Amino acid sequence: MASAVMVNGGPPTPDIVEVMRLLEMGLVTTIFFYRKRPERRTLKVKLESRQLMWIKREASRPEGIANLRDVKEFRCGKNSKDFEKWPDEAKKVDSRLSFTVYYGNDFKLKSLSVIANSYDEFNYWRKGLDYLVKETKEACHQLQLERWLRKEFYLMEKIGSYVVTLKNLKAWLPRINYKMSTNKLRERFQEFDVESKGEINYEQFAALYHRLVHVQSITDENFEKYFEPFGEEKRMRLESFQQFLIEEQKEVKASDVGYVKHLMLEFLDDQVRAAAGLFFTQIEFEDFLFSQHNPLFDNKYDSITQDMSQPLCMYWIASSHNTYLTGDQLYSSSSAEAYARALRMGCRCLELDCWDGPDGYPNIYHGHTLTSKIKFTDVLKIINDHAWVTSEFPLILSIENHCSLSQQRNMAIAFRETFGDKLLVEPLQKDAAVLPSPSELKFKIILKHKKLPEWVDGNEWRYAVSTEDSGNLEVDLSTSVKNGILYLEDPYDGTWHPHFFVLNGSKLYYAEETPSQDQDEEMEDDDTASIEGRPVDELHFSEKWFHGRLEGGRKRAEELLRLRLIALDLYFSRQERGQVKYYLIDAVTFDSLYHLIMHYRQFPLRSADFTQVLKEPVPQPQSHEDKHWYHEGMSRTAAEELLKRVPDDGAFLVRHSGTDQYSYAISFRADGKIKHCRIKLEGRLFTIGNAQFESLVELVQHYEHTPLYKKMKLRLPVNQQFVDMVNM
Repeated sequence: MASAVMVNGGPPTPDIVEVMRLLEMGLVTTIFFYRKRPERRTLKVKLESRQLMWIKREASRPEGIANLRDVKEFRCGKNSKDFEKWPDEAKKVDSRLSFTVYYGNDFKLKSLSVIANSYDEFNYWRKGLDYLVKETKEACHQLQLERWLRKEFYLMEKIGSYVVTLKNLKAWLPRINYKMSTNKLRERFQEFDVESKGEINYEQFAALYHRLVHVQSITDENFEKYFEPFGEEKRMRLESFQQFLIEEQKEVKASDVGYVKHLMLEFLDDQVRAAAGLFFTQIEFEDFLFSQHNPLFDNKYDSITQDMSQPLCMYWIASSHNTYLTGDQLYSSSSAEAYARALRMGCRCLELDCWDGPDGYPNIYHGHTLTSKIKFTDVLKIINDHAWVTSEFPLILSIENHCSLSQQRNMAIAFRETFGDKLLVEPLQKDAAVLPSPSELKFKIILKHKKLPEWVDGNEWRYAVSTEDSGNLEVDLSTSVKNGILYLEDPYDGTWHPHFFVLNGSKLYYAEETPSQDQDEEMEDDDTASIEGRPVDELHFSEKWFHGRLEGGRKRAEELLRLRLIALDLYFSRQERGQVKYYLIDAVTFDSLYHLIMHYRQFPLRSADFTQVLKEPVPQPQSHEDKHWYHEGMSRTAAEELLKRVPDDGAFLVRHSGTDQYSYAISFRADGKIKHCRIKLEGRLFTIGNAQFESLVELVQHYEHTPLYKKMKLRLPVNQQFVDMVNM
């Protein structure tokens, strides 16, 4: 794989260029999915955005996408849960053609399990992805930004159109946590839509992005003296940048102009400027300030030489508790992959919680709980494969043993067979007075385990694990008398809910809540948090005059209009060339309801009976005002006093903000504390975080079924009457 590495930061070798060309065109492969049987897919790399994608048919949207920046491992062979799910199909394929790409940013990585068509194609993927992943992560800031913008652009555009619309951008802004009214966005959009087509290409989109996110005052008010006029823009030359580093950032190294030049080149990666004269534009300089090229931490401390010759007990050791778990300690999945992830993140002490298994070898799981079980031997194989990826220093396996002697003997055999000479089976020095050092124990695996008492014989001995050894749980699950699911009556509304109960010798414990869905199921890939069935990308959706599905229909609309002395409420739509058009007059049509309303707010609607310009919108009825959880005019202090009298998590109320007429607040109890969260009224929508709702009633209903804070769902609406009842 040496050919897959850039030489001194130079261009890729010719063979890698050819491999990238093939991967960009796409190769037909077989992909093993977890939820469905293996199928043929075209696997390809989009070089512009550095994305690996699989496609069912040409000219269609990708079925799945993995960002190369997020790829953590390329693993050869049939070593993934996807292959294990379909053993009959997996047996038919050659392991030498198989590989799995692990990617993601969470502890539990996603997997893409692939069978190449030939050995040559397998090597193309191995070499190509090795090079591309490394190059993608090491690219300069400007290149990473461009690739990210292209990725976002291609997510929005209609396949093959290479343009995006105002509607696309409106739906995209929440992805970058940017809030802007539709009118202001339309003004910005029109600045770059020079041909007034209602669409912009990638270059215009990138320019619009910079126009939105860059704040001119940052440079104008703070660093103006370092810039010089150059045509219609301002530039910071090499000498001025050196002055900035010395005066503003007190960088001693900046006295060396060679260092300053290297810093600018590393950020810009522009050989033309390197020859003609280096400079920053205002946008580039602002990007530099917030980039990894301008860190708070001095990178000279990145490389630390430690004295590794002291006894092992003198060091802090990166350790993992319940390594096998991918979630909580009661319901989550156990996974051998969790060991690979922990090792690749730098852990040097792993925990194996062993219980008797059905085939003479233990299972690993969190005993007396609903966590799933994995095979002891599978875990050893994973550990052996990944033990030395990030460190050469010793690996400690902490064995929490609940097994019979017969299975412990099999464990010992498995340790020896799997680890071989790497397993430390006797002291390095018999009469040593201190522990050996990490340097002396390089590439060694150490078992941390209690020894059997000398008087033990037979096969019935088992270790009793003390509470001290079983972690920081309030209850020691390993000593439970009985455990399982029981239903508990809610004292407030009389409903029954399932909870996980544990009974030990003195107490009965139960979990706060029990998940209602299978924890083994993987979440679908989704980069956006949206409410099902909501057309949030429609330009009119957040406008005050749009009432959505108005309860009572036309009759209710007429009532609202009469109250406002307005007599116009009708519009029509029709299909033209496959597109929906909106109109009030048959001869004048619009691409969206938003554009129709905006037009008639500026120009009169004329008919034989009247001429009318749309003026003030009719506001939405406030459906929350009669709800028992809503408190108009309640202060933060009063809300806290009320919630203090209801000790249960999930108790909540909603109140109008006392500081902003366009804001509300939801006050609730979670983790035994009272917390507050702002709800902003934007147009007609109620916004909490990035989620938007058409009413406070809809917001509350949503978070009654979806956690609002950690695992807390809204459960107990609080008012004075409810508090009096609880405290009777």
